[in-house]
Amino acid sequence: MSAPAIEKRNIPQGNLMYKLVIIIGLALSANVFANSASTNAQLTAALEEIQKTNHIPAMAVAIISAGEVSYIKGFGYIDANKTKATTSATSFRIASISKLFTAQAIMQLMENNKLKLSDKVSQFLPSFDGSNITIKQLLTHSSGLSDSVKPVNADANRSQASYLKLVRATAVNHLANKTFEYSDTGFNVLGHIVSTVSGVSYEKYIDDNIFVKAGMKNSQYFNSANSHFSQTPPTKNGQLIVKNRQRPYDLSFNPSEGLVTNVDDVSLWLKRTLNNDRTILKNKTYSDMLKPQIKTTWGEIYMGLGWQVYKSDGVNIARHPGGIRGYKSLIITYPDSKNALILLTNSSNTPRFDIAKSLTKILRNNGQWQLMQSQ
Repeated sequence: MSAPAIEKRNIPQGNLMYKLVIIIGLALSANVFANSASTNAQLTAALEEIQKTNHIPAMAVAIISAGEVSYIKGFGYIDANKTKATTSATSFRIASISKLFTAQAIMQLMENNKLKLSDKVSQFLPSFDGSNITIKQLLTHSSGLSDSVKPVNADANRSQASYLKLVRATAVNHLANKTFEYSDTGFNVLGHIVSTVSGVSYEKYIDDNIFVKAGMKNSQYFNSANSHFSQTPPTKNGQLIVKNRQRPYDLSFNPSEGLVTNVDDVSLWLKRTLNNDRTILKNKTYSDMLKPQIKTTWGEIYMGLGWQVYKSDGVNIARHPGGIRGYKSLIITYPDSKNALILLTNSSNTPRFDIAKSLTKILRNNGQWQLMQSQ
């Protein structure tokens, strides 16, 4: 008896190709997941060692890769008894990173034809009559305003109008050289301009026009009537800074250093900023804010409009650190590749830039960050 004939099936080529694509896609997805899990494990191990070695009680980190959050985690504890773990929802004082929100608010008002960067401050604040300081000079730390007026505790009852008068008394009127001098004061003045031009408080303007649009539901500023404080206490070398040595919460300093927030919220905002989200600013405005304006005294770093910008190995970088007594923070972004890292801590001795270098090395070695060179 002859062998039975083998039945031949005609499989449609389209179906075969579809199945092949699915199989390849699943294999690639598995590899990507495995690589991502390995990278995250390396990041966690490195950060746990960094936190322990540098005696940082509480730390929160987020990584954005190609415009999306790829890693987010809290480390350490927020209490001395180590019963309350730090999470990505734990709030910190982010200090001077607050300036980036003030800068975006000014640029929104510019887009709405409420002001021009070339406008003199005196157009909006009568206490600056006779001064030649411009809004752009405030944004680029080239106004000549020094930080001789310091924050005070709320119980001192210093009004914002009184603060402005004190600042005006220190203002330099002849600014021919337009030299760089980092100035918290300049951004506090910008916050007053935001309030004057918008007709609402600085804090309400930021909440309505940035926090809400970015989905930042747990970000807030000190309010003298209903105080908002960080969940993480300020420390140095692992020890709590005594009350009378802590940096005061001062309403007048909210635009330069007052934001209390967490890494969840900051990552939501930064993701929108990296992706040029039009609900906050126009594409051109995001780009204009990153153009070098004034050379700083920090090597080859320039001031953009709010951002500190520079190049490393031909790659564009925009950053802003934050630091007040007991807190250090950092945002570093790579705008062309939409990569970024966020670091929030409650320690004065946090080696921010060393941490950034360590994390960047891990991310690049694992292929998670492809940093694009500028043209």
